[in-house]
Amino acid sequence: MTEPTGKDIADLQRKIAMLEQDVQHLVSHDQLTGLLIRSAFLKRVEKVLGEQRESGPQCAIIEIGVRGIPRITGALGRHVGDYVISALAARLSSGIPSDCLLCRLDYWSFAVFLPQINDALEALITAKKLIELMNQPIDWVERSLTIEAAAGVALANKTDVDAGLFLHRAGLAYKAATEKGGPGYAFFNPALEQAARRKQDVQTAIQEALEKQFFSLAFQPYFHAMSGELAGMEALMRLKHPTLGAISPAEFIPVAEESGAIHKIGAWVLAEACRIASNWPQHILVSINFSPEQFLSGQLLSDVHNALELSSFPAYRLEVEITESTMLSDTEMVMSQLTALRELGCQIVMDDFGTGYSSLSYLWKFPFSKLKIDKSFVQAMDTKPQVKGMLRTILDLARNLGLKVTAEGIETTEQAEMLRSHHCDFIQGYLCGKPVPEAEVAAIVMSRFAASLRNLKPAAETTPPAAQRFEF
Repeated sequence: MTEPTGKDIADLQRKIAMLEQDVQHLVSHDQLTGLLIRSAFLKRVEKVLGEQRESGPQCAIIEIGVRGIPRITGALGRHVGDYVISALAARLSSGIPSDCLLCRLDYWSFAVFLPQINDALEALITAKKLIELMNQPIDWVERSLTIEAAAGVALANKTDVDAGLFLHRAGLAYKAATEKGGPGYAFFNPALEQAARRKQDVQTAIQEALEKQFFSLAFQPYFHAMSGELAGMEALMRLKHPTLGAISPAEFIPVAEESGAIHKIGAWVLAEACRIASNWPQHILVSINFSPEQFLSGQLLSDVHNALELSSFPAYRLEVEITESTMLSDTEMVMSQLTALRELGCQIVMDDFGTGYSSLSYLWKFPFSKLKIDKSFVQAMDTKPQVKGMLRTILDLARNLGLKVTAEGIETTEQAEMLRSHHCDFIQGYLCGKPVPEAEVAAIVMSRFAASLRNLKPAAETTPPAAQRFEF
């Protein structure tokens, strides 16, 4: 066996070096697109940030994501989605300067690092150019596939050296760009970071509330418009955290929906509301708002059955309130569950009627028993005369369909009187009564009972029902 020569050793060393480079490329690049993966991208960005600290030029990260990939993969297959992602990666590679870094973050989002820019305007121009490039249709066989891109832009300060934080800020800006329905791009600002921290705090508070029973229910009464008789109570969630204080449902419910905690919360609300309402007089109903996510969980019907059985609460006294967004989520799945609830005896209510699409087909396709006119209509009729005509039309439509109507947001006697004059069935709002804790419901029940006794008259003095009025 001959001894290896110096040339042989040098060749072997070159081959080992090339192999190491290949291995390094494999572990630092995405196999589908050939772009940098997140960890390798951050490492290189952090190196540039360290070198340019204090005296270097300004730099930026643009996160770009596309919507429409799940629709494409669902219709045509994952391989077509992969083709689209590869095509988008090639477009981005051709659309950025050679000194920029390009990364694939996840299945349908990318990040671009601009190491040298003059100002924020240059970053914005680049972002808009890349959005336009990404939005161009992609040909597949005989199809033209369309997608929609959005971008979030973060600018680095002279003191920034944390590439992970830098990318995180671009991600927050991207999320803002997808949520606001604007031009498709957004810049990071500190308020986005504060909102993200607040959201995380609220999510933590929700988990603690479920474990330590920080949730409670308040009840807002609604009344028969003509007689003033108490008809029911709407159950409203409340969250008072030991450190964060009172958190509005408008804030914690969207977080609960996004995190999946709404399923546990919804089951608790059902059980608690039925338990409390089982102690009320038999003619008083309880209304509960249901999230669209609850209908997609597959647990809603069993949650309702359990709540009714545990409290021996009759189904006819439970009103299930849903919004139009629920019907848009999965029509057939929602329809089947609503039909089952109606067959069980529950009342089905369309909440916030008039604020969404308000498709008339919903009214005859879905098993509704009542509409709730949104408070924005009631409040607008004070300043916009045409709104009164719209309200009359809604009331006439409901009567023709055999549906009852509740108008919410009543704050003045004039509003209540107008709705009574057009035979609205129920009214709800601060004029009638604010939400109260469980302990104060009995006082409302008793006060209305006493008021109804005062309104009793001898038969000869009884006025026709249409002329009766009950003042709040």
